[in-house]
Amino acid sequence: MEKKRIIKLRTNQGLAKRIDFPNNYDELIEKTKSFLPIDDNSNRYQFIDEKVDREIRHQEDFDLMSKSYENEKTIKILVNIIKKEELEEIPLSHVFSQNKLNEESINISITPNLENNEKIEDEPEDKIKKDIQELVRSKMKDLENNIIQDIYKSIKTQLNINEERINTVNLNQKEIIHKDIFCNNCGMENIKGIRYKCAQCPNFNLCDNCEKYCQHDNNHIFIKIRKPLKEESELINKINQDLKYKNNEYNYTVNLKDIKINIDNKNNDTLVQQITLKNNGNEPWKAGAVFKCLPDSQIKGNDSKIECKVNKDATVNIELIFDNNKDKLIPSINEYYVYYQMFNSNNEAFGTITKFRVIFQN
Repeated sequence: MEKKRIIKLRTNQGLAKRIDFPNNYDELIEKTKSFLPIDDNSNRYQFIDEKVDREIRHQEDFDLMSKSYENEKTIKILVNIIKKEELEEIPLSHVFSQNKLNEESINISITPNLENNEKIEDEPEDKIKKDIQELVRSKMKDLENNIIQDIYKSIKTQLNINEERINTVNLNQKEIIHKDIFCNNCGMENIKGIRYKCAQCPNFNLCDNCEKYCQHDNNHIFIKIRKPLKEESELINKINQDLKYKNNEYNYTVNLKDIKINIDNKNNDTLVQQITLKNNGNEPWKAGAVFKCLPDSQIKGNDSKIECKVNKDATVNIELIFDNNKDKLIPSINEYYVYYQMFNSNNEAFGTITKFRVIFQN
C-alpha cells in the first residue's frame, strides 16, 4: 500500500499550509498559488527544503527531494517570494572554481567560417555570445548533475546508517497497545503505538496516523504518550477532586452514568434522556444554576438551567438533549462519552465533572 505523504509549507510571512504531496515541481507551484498568490510577471517562489537547507528550483531538484524523503510522511518546505529583478546571476568565476570543474579543463574558442575573404570583424556579435552561452549552459548542466548525484549518494548513505535502528524502534513501538482507548478521528479501538491525548479536552485521543491530519483546536496542546498510563484513572480522580469547592460546600451526584439508547434511534436528529441531580453539598443552590455540557464531548448536549432553588439533600429532574451530529458518529463505534458539570448562577463551576457514557444498543 502506497504511503500518503504531505508537504508542510511555511512562509516568511508567517502563513502555513498542509498540502498533499504534488506529482511534480509545476504542481507544487500551482498548489502554493492557491493560498499564496503572486504576480508571475514580477515575482517568483523560492522553495527551501528546511531539513537540509537546500533550494528547490526545478524538476530535477524536486525529484531529488522526493527520492530523499521516500520513507518519510512529512516534508517541511519554507516558501519565500522573491522579486525577479533582485535575482543575481551566478558569476562564471564562481562556477568554474568548483572542484568538479578542476577534473576537466574547459577551452572556449570561437572559429568563424571565413569565406570569400571575410574578416573576423564581420562575424555578428550576437552569434558569438550565443555560442558562448550554449557552451556554458552545457557545462553548467553537467556540473549540476554531478553535484546532485554526490548529494544524493551522501543522503542515501546517511539514511542507510540509521534505517535499521529506526525500523527497530518503530517495530517495538507498534507493539504497544493502549487498552480501552480509541481514536476520536478514525475510531481505532485500543490505540496501537504512540497515543496523543489532548491536555485541554476531557477525553480526546488520536492515534499516530491521525495526529498529522486531524483538524483540532490549534490552541490545544497534545501529550505524546509512548507507554500506557497505568495510573490514569487515579490521575483523573485527583483532577476531579481538585475541582471541588473548599469544605465541600457545593457538590452533586447523578442517578446514572450510562445512557442507553436503542440503536434504531441513532439516525434521529436528537436524543433525549431524563436524569436526576441530587444536592449533596452543605449549601442550597440558588435559582439559575446550570448543568453544562463541556467542550469536546463526543456528542454535543444541551445546557439545562434549573429555575428553582434546590435545598441540601433535595433532588431535581432535568432533561439532557443531545444533538445527533451524524457527521461525527463513526459507524463502527456505538459508545461515546459526554462530559457535564454544574455552574452556579454566577457562572462558577462546582462539584466533580460527570462523565456520561452514551451507548447505542439493540
